[in-house]
Amino acid sequence: MALALGPDVLIAGGLTTNGTTTGSILRFDPGAGRIAPFGSLAVVVHDAGGAALDGQAYVFGGGRSVAGSTVQRIGATGTSTVIGALPAVRADLDAVTVGGQIVLIGGGTPGQPDGRVLATTDGRQFRVIARLSVAVRYPAVAVVGGRIYVAGGSTSSGATSVVQVIDVATGLVRIVGHLPRAISDASGLVIGGRVVIAGGRSGGRAESELWQLDLANGAVRDVGHVPYPVADAAAVVVDQAGYLVGGETIGPIASIIVLSIE
Repeated sequence: MALALGPDVLIAGGLTTNGTTTGSILRFDPGAGRIAPFGSLAVVVHDAGGAALDGQAYVFGGGRSVAGSTVQRIGATGTSTVIGALPAVRADLDAVTVGGQIVLIGGGTPGQPDGRVLATTDGRQFRVIARLSVAVRYPAVAVVGGRIYVAGGSTSSGATSVVQVIDVATGLVRIVGHLPRAISDASGLVIGGRVVIAGGRSGGRAESELWQLDLANGAVRDVGHVPYPVADAAAVVVDQAGYLVGGETIGPIASIIVLSIE
């Protein structure tokens, strides 16, 4: 997972090229293009959700061999501590910051996606603020104003094309459109006020498409391609530039893709 913390990006956990789970925390300076070691997670995980709130970085769930419920906080010096636990085990999720709180969307276990949308202000106490119309793992998630857009993902019966929107203030969840095809493990970004869905996995293969979601009517259109097929990339936006960090083609990759919308 990757999250913006001030001008830098923290990259924490994930899978390495040899298939093992890493607990490393890296600091990425987008302006200089530099990546340096920063610290280590207290609990080694991949497929976790990460978000920042009030200058603090949080890591939610994920797992190593099985899904876990640990909540970790990363300090200013790169030290990670366990501060709490989710109400239930959850991996393959997304975490976003909306209106002074962190909201957790999607994820669960392979046999049981968790449709509950959780909110927290401290990483210790959680409340259910909505329920997805279609429970998914590995969705692409993007925030515009007080609304969270959830595109695609993996259901208990396979990938879906559904685009859902969560109104954080009211808890209302609506299906507003469909992707051109069912896809999971894609990355969602908001660049210049536009929701972009990048890469993902369809039919077991990584994809390279870039889709843009029309917020007015839920329509999705093709706006290009990333340089190579990529799924499971961590997504973050800094200074109106989008970054796809790592991810997989056939196996894990170490590169970073920069995206801009003209």
